[in-house]
Amino acid sequence: MQKYKNILVYANFCVPLQSLLPFMRKGLYIFLLSLALVSCANRGIGPQGGPRDSIPPIPLKSTPENGSVNFTGRRIEVAFNEYLQLDNIGQNLMMSPPQQHPPEVKARGKHLIIQFADTLRDSTTYTLDFGDAVCDYNEKNPLHNFSFGFSTGPTIDTLSLSGYVFNAEDNKPLYGMYVGIHDDLSDTAFTKHPFLRIARTDSAGYYRINNMRAGTYRLYAVDDVSRDYRLTPGEALAFADNMLTVPGDSTGKDTAAALYLFKPQQQRLYLKWTLRDQQHLVRLLFSSAPDSVPLIRPLRDSVSYHVHNSANGDTTMIWLTDSATISMDSLYFEARYRRTDSLFRLEWYTDTIRAIWRAPRMTEKALEAQRRRNRNRRLEIRTNARRDFEMYDTLRVACSTPLMSINPDAFHLYECIDTIRKPVPFSIAPYDTLPMRLTILADLKQGNQYELRLDSAAMHDVYGVTHIAGTYQLKVKTPSDYSTLRVKILPFDPQARIQVLDSKGKAIREQQAETEGTLFRFLAPDSYKLRMYIDKNDDRQWTTGSWEEHRQPEPVFNHPNTIQTKSNWDFEEEWNYAQ
Repeated sequence: MQKYKNILVYANFCVPLQSLLPFMRKGLYIFLLSLALVSCANRGIGPQGGPRDSIPPIPLKSTPENGSVNFTGRRIEVAFNEYLQLDNIGQNLMMSPPQQHPPEVKARGKHLIIQFADTLRDSTTYTLDFGDAVCDYNEKNPLHNFSFGFSTGPTIDTLSLSGYVFNAEDNKPLYGMYVGIHDDLSDTAFTKHPFLRIARTDSAGYYRINNMRAGTYRLYAVDDVSRDYRLTPGEALAFADNMLTVPGDSTGKDTAAALYLFKPQQQRLYLKWTLRDQQHLVRLLFSSAPDSVPLIRPLRDSVSYHVHNSANGDTTMIWLTDSATISMDSLYFEARYRRTDSLFRLEWYTDTIRAIWRAPRMTEKALEAQRRRNRNRRLEIRTNARRDFEMYDTLRVACSTPLMSINPDAFHLYECIDTIRKPVPFSIAPYDTLPMRLTILADLKQGNQYELRLDSAAMHDVYGVTHIAGTYQLKVKTPSDYSTLRVKILPFDPQARIQVLDSKGKAIREQQAETEGTLFRFLAPDSYKLRMYIDKNDDRQWTTGSWEEHRQPEPVFNHPNTIQTKSNWDFEEEWNYAQ
């Protein structure tokens, strides 16, 4: 009974919650208002942040120490001054000599843990190059080119070999190339065995192979797509012509060597994919241009089609030309083409090609709009006619689909003299066997204005579609619109060929070097670069190297400056490329 009395007494002191709500709301409003006033009054006081941390983590100590000898363990631990994270460790980490199974690397708090999977060799110096993989935890600031070295023997090798790797075709530095050495001086070591020691180039093309011992080596570079630290067929490569000797008294000094990476002339040739992204068109894309035109044959007699090869030869287009064929969801062709085998030998191969059309999902309204566009479709025409037509150019007409018929009488070319239109004789030449481009061959005089007219029945494509009539104006430039550039090379080499490059690095002119200077006429006012190569085999084109023949690519030289030309100006440039 006493228990219930206590409960009753407690109940007498309780206040209903509903009666307190107004006071609670009022107190909350007062509290929030006072807090806002305090924060406004103290603006600028208190922690406001600071400059972004840009300092990478710093190694403090390690077990064993960096550069230690007689290492017999399977684990390395490095302590840093701050918490760590690893960025793309699989791509960044390189171990030299390379192992069959890379070590396991983890970041735990402020510690970097390396656990070896393979047994380490006796009396061998090892180097772990982490690249930019080790970063701080908060801002991801990388510790650039962090490396760790140790020896399983009583001494550690300290010699090094450094240099640069350039693209042999344009002399640009190459990033991410693998550079390695072999003390096996035979020709087969590069293709049969992993590198003895390796390094990787940075963004400037620079490499440095550390912890080498004195000796004589062969030096190589490879893009190493297969990641087996040796040359496999199809990979770009570089090699030093001569053996390199690293002397034992070169402590603190690098042995330097430059390498020029080239792609072998024999590239892997295969059919990459078959695409039918348009109902009337099937495309076969090859990895590179075949040396012979692929042979295409439908596996049904009723298929109507035309075959057209792209200008660079790496794409074969099958244009379906009748409605019954176009409406088929699946088409089968026999394609006979050249491809490389495992030894990079070209062989004929017969393949069955299946071209599938998957119609996009569309509403009935959208389908009707598409049918209406197809019914009203016209052949699209483009020309290179313009007001500033180049003196050395040829007038061209390009179409969106292959042409089936051309009516020369529907082409008209006039010379415009004031308001008079004077007919100009011309001829029409197709660009290829199934023409999509035509050339208008005529004697166009400098400074004159011309007009090209096409009647509506001038051309029909393979679908019987024609175009609307069109008129195209052009005015040929005069010599005063151009500049002239004479380039004299020192020392003169009769095998040198000089290229003029546009702002995108594309060669727009190329000529053989001449003793008194190579003359480039009719250059439009613009900025240009110069490049030169030594045409050792006199084939009038740059030739890549060959590992099988132990032949280096033809030497390339880049002019260091940009040349700015002006209209009606003659420029002379003396280029001492040997400096």
